[in-house]
Amino acid sequence: MAKDKSKAANQPQNQHASDNNVVQLPTRCPVDKCGKKPYKSSFCEEHFTWFKEGLINRKGERPRDFDKKYQAFLKRQKQAA
Repeated sequence: MAKDKSKAANQPQNQHASDNNVVQLPTRCPVDKCGKKPYKSSFCEEHFTWFKEGLINRKGERPRDFDKKYQAFLKRQKQAA
């Protein structure tokens, strides 16, 4: 009998709909002027590559030395092709 009471104590009581936490997934890429659907990590395919290369941060913002990093990125892309 004691086992039955302990099982009942561990089960959650009636939960209300307001207790449920819902996280909304992003509906578009966070980079300015980009309206494409997210592919990975909330970025579209092109901007996900930029994120991996360090051209943008998680919020989609460019760093101060974006031009320098972008030129190096283009140079690496040319050499790879």
